[in-house]
Amino acid sequence: MVRKLPLLFLTMLICTMMFNPISNVQAAALNVTDITDKYRGDQVTISGTSPFTEVIAKVYDPNNVILYIEVLSVLDNGNYSKTFSLSDDAIYGTYKVVVGQETNVVNDTFNVIARPSAGGGGGGAPSQGTQITVPVQSGTTGTTVSQTTIQRTTGSNGTVKDSVVMTEQSAKETIDALKNQGEKTARIVIPDAEDKVSEVNVSIPKIALTAIKSGGIDLEIKTENAKLTIPNTTLEKFNQDLYFRVVPIKGQQEKDQIAERAKQEQIVQDVVQGRDVQVLGRPAEIETNLQSQPVTITMPIREEDLPKDKESRQRILDDLVIFIEHSDGTKEVIKGTFITNEDGTLGIEFGIDKFSTFTLVYMEGSKEYFAQLEKDKEMEDTVHKAYISGYPDGTFKPANSISRAEMASLLSRVYDGELKENTSPTSYVDIPAGHWAITSIEKAQLTGLMRGYSDHTFGPNKSITRAEMAAIVSRWLKLEGTGSSSAKDIQGHWAEQAIKLVDQADIMNGMPDGTFQPNKPLSRAEAVTIVNRILKRGPLYGDVKPTFIDVPTTHWAYKEIEEASKEHKYAIDESGKETLLIK
Repeated sequence: MVRKLPLLFLTMLICTMMFNPISNVQAAALNVTDITDKYRGDQVTISGTSPFTEVIAKVYDPNNVILYIEVLSVLDNGNYSKTFSLSDDAIYGTYKVVVGQETNVVNDTFNVIARPSAGGGGGGAPSQGTQITVPVQSGTTGTTVSQTTIQRTTGSNGTVKDSVVMTEQSAKETIDALKNQGEKTARIVIPDAEDKVSEVNVSIPKIALTAIKSGGIDLEIKTENAKLTIPNTTLEKFNQDLYFRVVPIKGQQEKDQIAERAKQEQIVQDVVQGRDVQVLGRPAEIETNLQSQPVTITMPIREEDLPKDKESRQRILDDLVIFIEHSDGTKEVIKGTFITNEDGTLGIEFGIDKFSTFTLVYMEGSKEYFAQLEKDKEMEDTVHKAYISGYPDGTFKPANSISRAEMASLLSRVYDGELKENTSPTSYVDIPAGHWAITSIEKAQLTGLMRGYSDHTFGPNKSITRAEMAAIVSRWLKLEGTGSSSAKDIQGHWAEQAIKLVDQADIMNGMPDGTFQPNKPLSRAEAVTIVNRILKRGPLYGDVKPTFIDVPTTHWAYKEIEEASKEHKYAIDESGKETLLIK
């Protein structure tokens, strides 16, 4: 149990112990028993021998704050012992234990590490091991900018685990050195030259993470089996102690099991169509409490895992994919990007936003499969959806005005920008709860594109004016500056600047007589022409048959109306015109 003692009591306690006589029963040497690495919620036993009748035991957390303090009685045989429990949210990192009196003290350390997931690495109870100093490098140049310490422990069954804690001091030293070099990526390097480490735990206490975030530094964690690149934009959104756990899967039996699981997945069957599936290299299980944020992973492609002859080697690389088994039970297959590492070796890089077991797999036929997917996606990208329709009688009524409610509805279908955060839509006295366009009107408010009137009305049935549309366009495109327009009827108008901006941007133009007619109701034909220009769609050329009986091919907005009202596939011709592909 964690004790927080008043300062006065601590002072009295220490003064009392200064005069505490050494036991005459047992003149044991002062020592503390090594404490093994722990998980959150574990019990910690502080024990050892002492020549005193009492000792003070203190435990400091990774931020050098006293977590636990207690006076321990020493038995006649010279032994002392006390157990307390770590909290379920204990900080990951290295804890320091100090036992003794005054300056006559002994020290020990232990790490609090992430608990393996169910069915994970195992390896027996952790035992005290050795400390290894490793570099923190610039991720760009590879030069050492700081150092940190690995606690390497060996389990009762011989498995070796590495635990790394990046302290606040190390983080600050790293940031200062990187800034002096004009760099912005810190790389923690965790070596394993003898290939004996079965698990790597990296902990970054919140206080160190805060320093990294404020320094604008990206973070890399480089192990022999995977490199993780975490951009500062991802770290900015995380406000806890951060940990990563990397477990390489080295056993051939485990690799074979992954291959068999992969073969059973429908997505893999779709790719290979009964052809060959082989695990390449070494899978890695990666766990973290950082979820739903973008991180880049790079996995090594070892030469010993590739065929020697050039043709077979290329065949394997062409059909190499990443098979991902997510912790939530879902599976996916993705293509990565081949990269050449600083030492000239080959790697494959890919982005993820949730952590899982990652396996490089040769899936025969995957190159053609993903090429077809890309082609299909490109075809999907060349489809324009209709965003406005005509009337049941087969007309479009291009000259009719468009109401403010209708415009809000149209905008809700085509606008994909951000909504204002922490903002609730305004309630308008003329928009009852059951109004057909209430959802669209609320969205139009939250996007900032449309606003109501000072009398708390929205005017849903009022025709939207050309000036109001100019204001919407200006907000949508975030147009800035003074703009320019030759229109002679806008001076002093409330929307004068917006009109000048949209005219200059060639989204809305004036009339042949030199006016803009800002107060004129916007027609349906004008509305789709303006929206098409914003969306960079149309006009639609090619063999386009008229859809509406009142919009013949001779109508000034015929191609714009067809573009907006007809779902179609298209191509851009050599002159830059959008041309209908499939009617």
